[in-house]
Amino acid sequence: MASKYDDLRKQVEVGGGLLLTTMEVLRDAHGAGKLGVHVRKAIHDALAAHGLGHLPRELPTYQHEEVRLFRLGTPIADTINAVLHPSEGGDQVLRQSAGSEAQDVLKQIRELVCE
Repeated sequence: MASKYDDLRKQVEVGGGLLLTTMEVLRDAHGAGKLGVHVRKAIHDALAAHGLGHLPRELPTYQHEEVRLFRLGTPIADTINAVLHPSEGGDQVLRQSAGSEAQDVLKQIRELVCE
């Protein structure tokens, strides 16, 4: 039987590598009642165990706040990491993504990171 985290991963794949969701959905997928610090850490760990990353980097406290999920090890994840952790290698990733459809994704990521 597939877990709710497996379902989230499938939704990310169907969404082209990104999924906009809420903390309420993640809380319910985890089977928790509240979004305390330990629950948010457990959600982060469970997402990572299912090959998923998230933005913002620190999961929000309130159930109605939005979270973007993405598959780890993908070009989207590489672009996100390049923005969040500037480096020469990251600059090359950004240059490569700027010449493709990923430019729109990069713009969205920059908007999220700079909020």
